[in-house]
Amino acid sequence: MPKAKGHAKPKPTHNSPLSTSSRRAPPKVKDPKTSHLYTDDNPSTTIHGTGFKDSAAAERTLNLIQNRSLLYQWQTVNTMYNRAKHHPSMKKGIPGAASTADMRSAMEIFGTWLETTYPAQKAALRAGGFKPLLSKKVMERYLPLVLASGSVHLEAKAFAEMYVSLAPGKKMGNVLVDPLKPTEADWERKRYDALCALVPEEKITQGAATSWSARELWTGEEGGVVSERHLACIAWGWSPVGEGKLP
Repeated sequence: MPKAKGHAKPKPTHNSPLSTSSRRAPPKVKDPKTSHLYTDDNPSTTIHGTGFKDSAAAERTLNLIQNRSLLYQWQTVNTMYNRAKHHPSMKKGIPGAASTADMRSAMEIFGTWLETTYPAQKAALRAGGFKPLLSKKVMERYLPLVLASGSVHLEAKAFAEMYVSLAPGKKMGNVLVDPLKPTEADWERKRYDALCALVPEEKITQGAATSWSARELWTGEEGGVVSERHLACIAWGWSPVGEGKLP
């Protein structure tokens, strides 16, 4: 009985799409939803309702994040802008086409925020957002005093404990004060608002180190023991004299 003829494999030619280089399995296109830009590592603490499909979604996004720190707002707006910019429909669409008009409107709103609103709000922060932040080493040294103080607010104590235990690389703007309320303040925003309430405007505009009297800063001799008022500032990670002059 004659053997059945096998299917002959096509011989690649210079004009064949099955040349040696192209016969390999095509590289897998990375799903953008699996990239860091699109992933949601902490869904329970993520603000839901943000979007970039049209101008209404963009305005809603800005409204949802307005109570968070400026850092978090920038992260969110920058992410939304780039999601829209690199969306498949934007890449395939014809520039100016009606099919992508809504998304381009969202990009315009986000772009204006990034180019105009963000720089203006950053420049308006008092004392540069009360930076530099005291180092963890200094905060660890003062933590026992902060926790033992009867005048330091409980939220300040909670901040100090959170800060010294913050994982390397983790930003306070990404840590919520209340994990169940993602549209409310994160610790960076809470810290800034607390220091704005503690430190009068004139204490900053005149220069932090020169506008505080020795009595306001120290108990007893200058450079000795910090005053309760000074300790309250330290609890929020800031000192008028800077950490280099702290005992």
